[in-house]
Amino acid sequence: MQERWLNLYKKLVNTDTGFDIDLQTKLSRTSFIAQELKQMGFSVFPEEAAYVGLIGDGPYLTLIGHLDTVFKEGEAQKRPFRVENDVVRGPGAADMKGGVITLLATVEKALKDGIESLCVILNVDEELGSKTSKITFERYAVQSLCCLSFEPGGINGEIVSSRKGIASMSLVVKGKKGHASRLEEGANAIVEACRKIDAIYSLNGKIGSVTLNPTIMNAGEKSNITPDLCNAYFDVRFSTQKEFEQCREVLSELCSKPSIDGTSCELSIQVRRPSMEFHPKMREAVEGAFAKMGIRYDYQHSSGGADSAFFYQFGVPTIDGLGITGGRFHSEEEFALLNSFETRVALSLEILRYFNSNRGE
Repeated sequence: MQERWLNLYKKLVNTDTGFDIDLQTKLSRTSFIAQELKQMGFSVFPEEAAYVGLIGDGPYLTLIGHLDTVFKEGEAQKRPFRVENDVVRGPGAADMKGGVITLLATVEKALKDGIESLCVILNVDEELGSKTSKITFERYAVQSLCCLSFEPGGINGEIVSSRKGIASMSLVVKGKKGHASRLEEGANAIVEACRKIDAIYSLNGKIGSVTLNPTIMNAGEKSNITPDLCNAYFDVRFSTQKEFEQCREVLSELCSKPSIDGTSCELSIQVRRPSMEFHPKMREAVEGAFAKMGIRYDYQHSSGGADSAFFYQFGVPTIDGLGITGGRFHSEEEFALLNSFETRVALSLEILRYFNSNRGE
């Protein structure tokens, strides 16, 4: 890695951008990254939770990344950027500040290669679910020919070709209050909820790759009152929209039949991130890049969601995991492998060349 990129990498890792810092502060702290884009010739537009850099006219070859991390304020001072035996450590070294540097280096080479009509989106709320920046991604997704995302690659160089979608599910069970010692007076919402939770959990492994995991449960008022209300929350993951719709139908049927007289169930599901599948045109681009470079990395299906899926939902050929490789993401042991940087830049550049040369097809 050139000293210029290494210094920028160090500065970015040593800049706290955690979940406990407001969006505007994170944008302000990372304005030096926006300045790098400006120096390359981009027009940069600060949005509520992202920087958008544009050069040329659409449709764009779009590159995305996020500037935020999962670490609290002060973590960079406690664990500053360091390199030991080609291994980089520090908060967000792999996820995904190393990816941001990989993105910038790719963009610089693409411009020197004569590739124009580029869009760069760097948001600061990805680790918060991209609730604010989602609208930015969707606005530019419909103007994009492809999307390259620079989340970290796997320890052996794996790239992410598909991702699960994420949904939040709420189960509300209503019952009837009564004295806790007289069971016939009440209809216990907790018991009904537990039966429904068990039935829902048993669906794991039965609807494709869908996972349904209860994570929060709230119920009860006093120890001597039969509870008349219970709320349960689930993390739901799915690989395809077809799986998701099938799951929704099964859940609706299951919750329409209470097992305890006097109880009722209400179910609501909100998709937070769509799923991402491997678009045939992106597969062709990546395979062509492998052939030209004489390398090959495994494709990976990730159970974690990411911003790349906002592009795939509009039919945009998308690939993820192009950032610097590493491991132990979201932990104090997180690391990035410095010697993967040049190859990731070269791979990303070859993918851009493919889409640039096939405009209009």
